[in-house]
Amino acid sequence: MRQFKLAMPMMKFPGYIARSIGLMQAALLLLSSIVIGLSLSAWDMRSTLAEQRREVVSHTQQLLNLAEASASRAAWALDLELAREVVSGIIGQPGVMAVEIRVLLQGGADERLVRLENPLPEADALVSWAARQYFVEVSQRSRQLSVSNQGRSEIVGMINVELSPQFAASSFISRVYNRLSVSLIEAFLIGLVLLCLAQWLVTAPLRRAAATIAQIGPESLDDTNYSLTIPRLHQSDEIGQLLDHTNKLLDRLMDSRKELRRLATRDPLTNLPNRTLIQEHLATLLASADRSSRHVAVIFIDLDRFKKINDSLGHDIGDRLLQRVAITLLGQLREEDSVGRLGGDEFLIVLPVDNIKPVIAVVRRIVDALSLPFQIEGHNLRSNASLGIAIYPEDGDSAEVLMRNADLAMYKAKSNPAVKWHLFSEDMSQAVDFGMAMESALAGAIERDELEIHLQPQFDAVHLKLCASEALLRWKYNGRSIPPTEFIEIAETSGLILEIGEWVIGEACKTLRRWGDTALPISVNVSGRQLAEDGFVDRVLDIVSSYGVDPRLLAIEITETILMHNLDQSFEKLNLLRKQGIQVSIDDFGTGYSSLAYLTRLPIDEFKIDRSFVSGSQRSAVVLSTIVAMGRALDIHVVAEGVETELQRNFLQLNH
Repeated sequence: MRQFKLAMPMMKFPGYIARSIGLMQAALLLLSSIVIGLSLSAWDMRSTLAEQRREVVSHTQQLLNLAEASASRAAWALDLELAREVVSGIIGQPGVMAVEIRVLLQGGADERLVRLENPLPEADALVSWAARQYFVEVSQRSRQLSVSNQGRSEIVGMINVELSPQFAASSFISRVYNRLSVSLIEAFLIGLVLLCLAQWLVTAPLRRAAATIAQIGPESLDDTNYSLTIPRLHQSDEIGQLLDHTNKLLDRLMDSRKELRRLATRDPLTNLPNRTLIQEHLATLLASADRSSRHVAVIFIDLDRFKKINDSLGHDIGDRLLQRVAITLLGQLREEDSVGRLGGDEFLIVLPVDNIKPVIAVVRRIVDALSLPFQIEGHNLRSNASLGIAIYPEDGDSAEVLMRNADLAMYKAKSNPAVKWHLFSEDMSQAVDFGMAMESALAGAIERDELEIHLQPQFDAVHLKLCASEALLRWKYNGRSIPPTEFIEIAETSGLILEIGEWVIGEACKTLRRWGDTALPISVNVSGRQLAEDGFVDRVLDIVSSYGVDPRLLAIEITETILMHNLDQSFEKLNLLRKQGIQVSIDDFGTGYSSLAYLTRLPIDEFKIDRSFVSGSQRSAVVLSTIVAMGRALDIHVVAEGVETELQRNFLQLNH
């Protein structure tokens, strides 16, 4: 039914033309423009033919001019080798079918010295007809060859050049096709324009189209300043209004396009080149440096305290700071240097240099400039930066590799607060590759049954009885035991610590269930990333419940640094766990913040004194006795780590 309804107007279209002056006028205009276009094309075809014939003659004359001198010498000297070189040079030109050099003999006879021919390519019927009709007589040209002998010119032969009439005809037909196509398109477009004008002047549909165009313009027009009336012949006010609206729309579209182009390559906050543009610029510099044997330095910059400033003072202040940093960076660079913003608080500087000295000079200026305070809305803000440097071609042969290596060098600088900048070295890349390989292997360690826990016993210092244990995570991979110092940090940064941490808690609970009534408490280390997870408390309680063990037999160990990272959130989560019976232990006590304020606030059951205080020195004894006394006063159990000798045990008993 839909197809039938759509077809009906098409069937009635001739009737519409007969009943509508506007449509009839439009159809006549369209037909007239096409006829006129074809007529002009036919007239143009004659001039095209004449032009093509002139080009054939001109091309032949040029070939004869180029070969005349050499051919004359060859004919005079009967030099067959030279004649062949001359003929070979001409026969290779486009469209040349045959070239011949003839020599004039005594008595007036002539004889062929050399002749070369190109096989005549097959041509379709139209090309063959055009070649016979128009190009045969202009495709052959000859010229007498003469030399100067005793002050007079002597004819020594003749050179004949035959162009392929099919080649000339094919070129002519191609030009005719092209010009005819252009003429038809022009005629059709002119006809369409005339059709639209006729429709708009005499019929109502175009008035509705004009109203639609006005509605999609940048501004809406009302009846007070624009009135659409039935168009009359020779009146152009409506056309002017339509063009005005169209022009406004096009202007707005062009402005939008320019803005989109700017946003695609510029950072809207600082107006610096964005990642795409600075990376393209770096790639261009690398190509230029490769040709000129210069170096290109890439400096990756990350602001050290931006997140804290942004979080504490708000994004508006943070944005103002980024703008000031951008201006500061521009002020430290040479005219040929470039700086872009990669996103967030990261910037990238690209410097074409001849050696490392100007790079170091720029880096030092940047470090000094960014260490100075910025006055922003009454705030005295210091935003130091960490910089990483990679040099082309020593540190990479592409923009992507150089940016990656400069980023690695920046993180190396950031890891040491005393170092503000760092040059890339191959060891950094190897460390990253090693870390990625370890991360990939660690991701499947649980499924491959490579992880296991070892229980470190805890003894009562007075009665030397086993009273508890700590679950220590171990990883066996490729036949060797990987120490926690090599894989825990990888698990933390990759997020695998969440899955591994739950597995460790599950293994501890499984051990407690296996021990049954003889079970002793087991403590499990918890990372800061685990503690920060929203569902951490519920997940721990679910694991304990699923194994059916007494929550009082499980202890959660956290370090002071993790604890103080978000004190309020830590207090809430640890308090919930403690209310369910799970104990809370502070690991490596005395090496972190050691703030007395949090000791009275947080739900803590146990201190684990770091092994560094069990050495037996006099200073350690003072610290140890102080911690033990503080634990007694706060009713917190105290555990000492790393007791391995009888001497250390006696030291603890003496100072507890």
